[in-house]
Amino acid sequence: MEPDKFRESRQEINRMCKNVHALIDQKALDESKAGYEKVHEQLKILKPQAEGEIQKRSVKNLGLKLKNLSTLIHKLKPKAGGPRKKGKTGIIWDESRLAQLAAPFLEKLLQNMETDDNAAVCLGTTGKGIRPNYQIHFSDKTITSFSGSSHKPSPKPNAGQTKNISPPFSRQVIENVLAQKNQ
Repeated sequence: MEPDKFRESRQEINRMCKNVHALIDQKALDESKAGYEKVHEQLKILKPQAEGEIQKRSVKNLGLKLKNLSTLIHKLKPKAGGPRKKGKTGIIWDESRLAQLAAPFLEKLLQNMETDDNAAVCLGTTGKGIRPNYQIHFSDKTITSFSGSSHKPSPKPNAGQTKNISPPFSRQVIENVLAQKNQ
């Protein structure tokens, strides 16, 4: 390929790579992927036209730059609240759903309710519902949040965290579910 035309093509691909890198820095996953595909197509067109050692090495270097961009794009995560989550409702907790929790989980939950017969528990509605975080509402009006994986108290909930919880379940409901599991 004529050296001037090759240089122009190479510079255009470099500019496109910089734009894709800027999109990656902005964590724009879909736009980064689209930009990457355009750059990849340009490089596929340029590669067979490279003549001589210098042009072939230049194409190889551009290929390495693209591989790096691909790695960075794969590390990006979809934006939370994007199209993937629209319309998605949280976990709906009822007694049948409670029965799906493991017996050891329910036992530790009851231990954290201590001896308060009037305590109630609200379970987190996000995640997969295997080891949900939970809040125990004690009869003295105190509320303690617990990690579902360690059953240790977690920092006080802020306003955003309290909206993703189930209605309260009484200690008696939890005991009944656990008794049915242990039969």
